[in-house]
Amino acid sequence: PFQFSKPRTSRCRATMAEDPAASGGGGSGVGGEEWVEKVKLSTAEWRKRLTPSEYQILRCHGTEAPGTHSHIRFFPSDGYFACAGCLLPLYSAGAKFRDPGWPAWDKCFFSEAAGCHVATKSGMGGTEILCGRCDGHLGHVFFGERHTKTNERH
Repeated sequence: PFQFSKPRTSRCRATMAEDPAASGGGGSGVGGEEWVEKVKLSTAEWRKRLTPSEYQILRCHGTEAPGTHSHIRFFPSDGYFACAGCLLPLYSAGAKFRDPGWPAWDKCFFSEAAGCHVATKSGMGGTEILCGRCDGHLGHVFFGERHTKTNERH
């Protein structure tokens, strides 16, 4: 459910943006203040916007098989990872770390305009993480594993 955007270039469909950490939040392609507004689409609109796999994960709370995501071995030196549903910047390239199962980050973006770009929802399966803009399912966050300085794995 992630897309990668490198400053001023694109490695994925429909993404042309600067690193929001470097520009203070927005950036070309992210849209300054307007990206803060929630994205609410119908089921048909989400199905049209997303691939079947992205739809299953983001909108139906699905899970990819361990080790299958294209970004698991992808460690760019700059740029950021954005929600595939709404392109909200979620994680910087520098926050990514090695994990054998799924792409993993130790912290998410925070901006004055939007607050934390990744929302949480507690439930029976642990702490679910959602996109702060479109409420798309991103996975779960784990605490206390001591893999990183933040002691978090997103």
